[in-house]
Amino acid sequence: MTKKVLNWGILSTARINRALIPPLQVSKRNRLLAVASRSQETADKYAREKKIQRAYGSYEALLADPEIDVIYNPLPNHLHAEWTIKAVEAGKHVLCEKPLALSVDEVDAVKAASHKHGRVVAEAFMYRHHPLTLKVQEMVKDGSLGALKLVRGSFSFILS
Repeated sequence: MTKKVLNWGILSTARINRALIPPLQVSKRNRLLAVASRSQETADKYAREKKIQRAYGSYEALLADPEIDVIYNPLPNHLHAEWTIKAVEAGKHVLCEKPLALSVDEVDAVKAASHKHGRVVAEAFMYRHHPLTLKVQEMVKDGSLGALKLVRGSFSFILS
């Protein structure tokens, strides 16, 4: 297994970045290297505030940085597929905020680009790695819940 540190870039200065920046900044296997905005001034200010080394005044400039391995895409929903595909075509892996795409055709296009360029694209669903989800999986596997006939779940949160 590789010990390579992955360099991350964030497409935008979105509020949701607050959830990703602190873990990246303390991670031993990841390094938050850059942020991009639609203006250099906004990117510079955000980078200073968040202690991010590089700031780009366009999303294209971030994607052109050869040191960036992974892109976090928190752009507005209608831009997710477009910029995820652009990032993959630029040789970057992508963690895309929910929803990955707005249509099946967009999902198919993201999948095709990911396969063509050999890059990983993941949708940011935290529940897959949540300790409670892992516990439920364990309980299902060990049979402690009995024979399951139906599972129905609802995932929600309060938007503050």
